[in-house]
Amino acid sequence: MNSQTIAAALATIIGLAVAVYAFAHVSVGDTYKSERQVERIEVPKAPVVQVPVVKGPVVRELPLPER
Repeated sequence: MNSQTIAAALATIIGLAVAVYAFAHVSVGDTYKSERQVERIEVPKAPVVQVPVVKGPVVRELPLPER
């Protein structure tokens, strides 16, 4: 057995262990669903304020000095 075969075997074992752990801790369907309903209180949204548009610097054409 070379090092690539050993690495592939270890990766497979670790991958399977992670998959089993993940599937064991995931709720299946409605098994863990609470029967108690939680009331949701609607929070009023703040009104949108119109901000004035910021304009860039004003560039004015100035007469060129004569030579």
